[in-house]
Amino acid sequence: MRKLLPGLLISLLSALIFTGCETDNNVLLTDGIWNFQNLTTDSQDEAIQKLAALGKAVLVDGTLEFKEGGEYLITSPLLNEPETGTWSLAGEDQLIMTPDGGVPSTANIDVLSKKELTYINTMVDANMQSYNLTTTWVR
Repeated sequence: MRKLLPGLLISLLSALIFTGCETDNNVLLTDGIWNFQNLTTDSQDEAIQKLAALGKAVLVDGTLEFKEGGEYLITSPLLNEPETGTWSLAGEDQLIMTPDGGVPSTANIDVLSKKELTYINTMVDANMQSYNLTTTWVR
């Protein structure tokens, strides 16, 4: 019994720690409105660079709000209507966002604090080359 007790305690502590991190990340995401700061790509493809620049231009002065019920809202002066959808976390560092009527997108969270959210989407271009889109929001 004495040999089992330390293993059991470690398992329980690990479960609490990892559950706590996910809960903390939920709180960090939903604790206020995020303001768009930047969108970049590491792609060398000129067409992808232009699309990233267009996305960046559309999101200038945009906001992102994660609601506690699992919904999100993106607004921008250049969008006729806000983009809405659902969001969830997979583990501590995977953000899944599904626009209403759209395809789910999974991003790796690079930075998540009270003041900054940066996530990276890994995409594949027409030549089957992978590239990253990095999006940053701040409060």
